[in-house]
Amino acid sequence: MPRTKVKLKKERMSFFVNPELSERVSKLSRQTNQTVSEFARKALDEYIRQIELQKTEKELEEGYKANYQYYLNSQEEWKFADNE
Repeated sequence: MPRTKVKLKKERMSFFVNPELSERVSKLSRQTNQTVSEFARKALDEYIRQIELQKTEKELEEGYKANYQYYLNSQEEWKFADNE
């Protein structure tokens, strides 16, 4: 069965970096056999994932703290359930 290649829509982004960062990116892209664009896409994606994960962890922590008294009361209510 022939394989069809699906082209994903891409948008161009342009930004400036300092010469040192440009050289580091170029060097690593060559070492990893990736284009500079592919390397930059992966780096941006990973950085965004890290930020989103930190945000989610912070929201969970805030939720646990906000509901601490509720959990404490629930635990107290069930304290004797297993003793019967």
